[in-house]
Amino acid sequence: MTVAPFVALALRDDALLRFDLRSAGSLEVYQYALITIACALPAVALFRLGDGLSRDFAFSDLWAVLAAAGVAASASAAFAFTINRLDYIPRSTPLIYAIVLLAGLVGGRVASRALASASPRGEADGDDCLRARARRVIVVGVDRFATLAIKLVEAQAPRAVEVVGALDPSGRFVGRAVNGVRIVGALADLRPLVDEYAEHGVKIEEVWVSDGAAFLPPDARRALFAACDAIGLRCASLSRALNLVPVRPVAAPSGAPAPAAPRYFRLKRPLEAVGAALLLALLAPAAAIVAATVAFDVGAPVVFWQERVGREGRRFLLYKFRTYQAPFDRAGRAVPREARMSKVGALVRRSRLDEIPQLWNVLRGEMSLIGPRPLLPVDQPEDARTRLMVRPGVTGWAQVNGATLVTAEEKDALDAWYIHHASPALDLRIALKTAAYLVRGERKDDAAIEAAFRWRLDALERERRPPGERTNEAAAEAAEQRPASARYVHVEAAS
Repeated sequence: MTVAPFVALALRDDALLRFDLRSAGSLEVYQYALITIACALPAVALFRLGDGLSRDFAFSDLWAVLAAAGVAASASAAFAFTINRLDYIPRSTPLIYAIVLLAGLVGGRVASRALASASPRGEADGDDCLRARARRVIVVGVDRFATLAIKLVEAQAPRAVEVVGALDPSGRFVGRAVNGVRIVGALADLRPLVDEYAEHGVKIEEVWVSDGAAFLPPDARRALFAACDAIGLRCASLSRALNLVPVRPVAAPSGAPAPAAPRYFRLKRPLEAVGAALLLALLAPAAAIVAATVAFDVGAPVVFWQERVGREGRRFLLYKFRTYQAPFDRAGRAVPREARMSKVGALVRRSRLDEIPQLWNVLRGEMSLIGPRPLLPVDQPEDARTRLMVRPGVTGWAQVNGATLVTAEEKDALDAWYIHHASPALDLRIALKTAAYLVRGERKDDAAIEAAFRWRLDALERERRPPGERTNEAAAEAAEQRPASARYVHVEAAS
């Protein structure tokens, strides 16, 4: 950066670089050089060119380098024109300076990367002696994920895995290289290549398959795994080999079938999405006031998130306005939990205004307006099958019948009762009780809790009965629910 303006001036006209400051134009020339250096430093910082390692320079970083060079050249030309109207400076000099600066930034990074690639790896950490003990791997796939995985493995020190080759399922890129690893063949060449490597004393132990679903159909993937089993190679996906597999959802007890959600929950989803959008529009002024209050009282950020478990065990981020201050003060001392909530935060929490951001979760399909409240992963009951059948709700039956006053077992019973009895009338009742709950506060309804436990006991007894007896009981219950006139007609027809 410091040399670039002088190189640009010399390329334009070497007579510009006169060391006699008393001659005409010398002061303006060196003034321009200092201005370009002063403008280049913030441009490099703005585009974070110094954050990364130059040896890891990639093609995608070229745009940041181009932008930095353009900003530095434009800003320096503008400042110099403001100061001395670019007197004695040829008008093509800023363009030459931009080209020289760009060439220097790119060339330095390319040279650094070339030197890093050419230098022997692992001399300082004993990689040469560990190379013989490293697991030899063939990677199947040449997509972006496979390319980055190879680069990650190559950067490990000391190296525990050595990628000796790659296979291209399409066969189009055979003979080329991926991060220095040669593409040695197609899928059909796996066994001959393994045998050939073995002849040269290189034993292939594993095959890693890229997770890109587009390049390898399921049938070909199964055939590849079967071929590896026949050869005696361990075959795994790249995500599993690198321990990048997704987190499994909260599972039901072993061997227990996952029950299906009642049809009503599928029907009410469109209505709740529209309702959430309307509520967001209506509550926008209140949300703005709460956000400003939280920013003044608690500080930024005004919204925080927690990971909760939703429908079918999927994890999602639940959003709320912050009501607690930071757990540490400016001196780094721990602040007790009871002292972290101010009076303003307590008011926001008691009025449930902190839950307005959850309407965004409803729009995203992660939550419902009415349903069982989402729990943290550690708070899930032992058998979470019932509550995970449906989307969790912003409010629910357990909320309006006790909320924080009920135990975890009582809450689970209330939520299970709601899921099996959900209806438009019950949802309307919960909405009205929620409005009353916001005014009068939490109240525990022992009658609702007792009814939920009594229903759960009856449901468990029905599950323990033989299938035939349960079918007869269900038919009897359906007959009892029919109108008396319908039952009479049915009996008359039967007689």
